Amino acid sequence: MELEIFQTKGLRNDRGRKFIGQDYFYDMSNYNFDGIIGCNRIKFPNVVYNISGTAGIDGIYEFRYIGPLATLIKENIVVVDGKVIKDFLGTSVIIHEGLTAGHKCTFAVLNDKLFIANGYDDVLVYDGTNTYEMGAPLAKNLGAAGILTGEYYYAITYEKDGVELVTGAVSNTVDPTTNSITVTCPIGPSGITDRKLYRTEAGGTELKLLTALGDNTTTTYVDNIVDGSLGANIPSINSEAPKPKFITVKDERLVGVGVTRRPNYLYNSETEIESLFATIGVADVSGMGNDNTGLTGMEIDYDEIVVFSERRIYIVNVSGEAATVRQTISNVGCVDGYSISKVPQNGTFAGGLMFVSTEYDVRVFNGNLATNLATSFDNLSTENFSAQLNKDDMRLKMEGQDLESFFHDYKYHLIINKEIYVYDIRILGWTKYFINTQNYSPVYRVFGLLGNKFYVGQKNTGIVEEMYKELKYRDEDVNAFFETSELLVSNKYKMWGDINIYYSNTGNVRQNLIVTPDNNSNLSKNICIKFSADGFDSTYFDPSYYETSTNTDDYQVAHINMYARWMRFRVQCVTEFNFRGFKVTVDGISNQE
Repeated sequence: MELEIFQTKGLRNDRGRKFIGQDYFYDMSNYNFDGIIGCNRIKFPNVVYNISGTAGIDGIYEFRYIGPLATLIKENIVVVDGKVIKDFLGTSVIIHEGLTAGHKCTFAVLNDKLFIANGYDDVLVYDGTNTYEMGAPLAKNLGAAGILTGEYYYAITYEKDGVELVTGAVSNTVDPTTNSITVTCPIGPSGITDRKLYRTEAGGTELKLLTALGDNTTTTYVDNIVDGSLGANIPSINSEAPKPKFITVKDERLVGVGVTRRPNYLYNSETEIESLFATIGVADVSGMGNDNTGLTGMEIDYDEIVVFSERRIYIVNVSGEAATVRQTISNVGCVDGYSISKVPQNGTFAGGLMFVSTEYDVRVFNGNLATNLATSFDNLSTENFSAQLNKDDMRLKMEGQDLESFFHDYKYHLIINKEIYVYDIRILGWTKYFINTQNYSPVYRVFGLLGNKFYVGQKNTGIVEEMYKELKYRDEDVNAFFETSELLVSNKYKMWGDINIYYSNTGNVRQNLIVTPDNNSNLSKNICIKFSADGFDSTYFDPSYYETSTNTDDYQVAHINMYARWMRFRVQCVTEFNFRGFKVTVDGISNQE
């Protein structure tokens, strides 16, 4: 009897080893499915940025915008230890300080401005030169002679129905050095009748009345007023600006969800007024669906805003004067919005939004229904993430952890604590990455794509790494392995002869093959196998008839010679290895003797 497996379906361990398919791995780590045949040991991240002694990385983003000369400008942004830093892979420049460290950031671009949200601080706006809080003025040195010297910043309030609305947002800081200052004043949403501009004294922190603009149309004010002419202090905050965790852009509007003080509300700006969320644009999303739970995330798909609550999924339209909400038939919510990633169609995989549901499995939302993530069509009803990776175990893994996802190179990457689970949409199968060396055990937090390169930021250090680069991690070996299910399970003993391991390799390596009969580790056999990169030696074999070049596909034979009812094996290595499949040969016996 022979068993040959060349096309594997990935990781699955929801059931006992004897009850999963022989074309699954029961356990594996640090292997990728880069084709339909076999799997390859991954390359590990390479450190490209390291600020020692800081908090973890809170965001990585490539900001693209059209500059003053109508040219495309690209700036690599990292958020670390409360600082927003541009061009961090080259000559780093801090463009803002003062964010609260430890809160992950989301990013959106509207009208060539970068918006940065973390759910805790006021949304930041960066225009390529200046950084200020959303809803606040923008201050610039006018370059004309004036009397102002020192550092100043501004705030603006909005009057509606006789009430002065104070958001708490402040401008950038500017030092005119004996010049005047030009202040760009944001337009308020519909219904605003007046705005008042406030400024600090030189080097001060108290905002004092500078002028009343008297309308909701003026966009520019030139400031050349001495400190002594400033008026009363700004009133207390009474209309705090929303601080969403998640932001996106749709229909030329900035959209945000995940606001702590109103967790079931969606906010959006008005068209042409991106600097402030409009009061009329507020939508009680989960309230309209009568589930009244907090909104946990959102993403754009099918040219619609898909909003997730703790219980359901909604479609929100913000193209009109007021947002409208449509409830989908998906009676499951999202446990963490950072797990949501847009995934394209590929072959039989229909694509959609992948996310971790409140059932602690990974699902795909297709526009109306969130379906279990199938790994094969012959077992559609059970093969989802909760079925492959035990649901209770996954709940324990996920609860209290920062989840993060990103789709890149046919793979949905999901960070869960120290592990990165990876779903390949080509083979419809899972694997996982886990780095644990003598000196390093990184915990990852955020992903980012800069150009065509894929990056990851650590949680507890100021380290950013480029994914899939090195054979070792920081010059240290990393263990990688795959382990089969129980093979050829029956109640009859068999004589196990050989295991052929098929491979394609780039160097001469040695791997450990651990064979375990009948689930009895006391009887395991550890076999060291040399996998050669060479073909037949041309000294002894005629190249006309034999493959004598290097880097050929080949196989090695391990002699088992054991009696057992079933068998599993594990290939374990710290070197590069490209596995292509295996063949097991057994002979039946009439009795146990």
